[in-house]
Amino acid sequence: MKSRADDEFRCPRCLNPHMSEQVWGGTPVRICMKCGANFFTAGALAGFEGWAEDVPAAAECCATHAPTAVHCPACATVLERIEFPLDTPLEIERCPRCHGILLDFEEIRRVPEIGVWAKKTIAERAGR
Repeated sequence: MKSRADDEFRCPRCLNPHMSEQVWGGTPVRICMKCGANFFTAGALAGFEGWAEDVPAAAECCATHAPTAVHCPACATVLERIEFPLDTPLEIERCPRCHGILLDFEEIRRVPEIGVWAKKTIAERAGR
């Protein structure tokens, strides 16, 4: 899927006119230097976390989904909010069209909890 030109890649949270393209551990990510939002294209978060999917299937099936008022910085589609029922719930935003994922600083710090929770969920289901 073709994404917007660099000069049009705006932060959807603060509308900063430019999200900086960076590479973290070999994974491309766009970062808003004003508000700290991070945008991963489809598959990039999985690569960064060492997962098979951006959102592990065991976590996806137990999460709730709702539309947001925020638009994808890559394709301008309205993002969906995915809430994971962790001890302290975690919400991320994902584009239903291009599957990019938008995270703020707190969310990106907590993303590994999704993988741990997904493994625990699989183990609990297998033990039934």
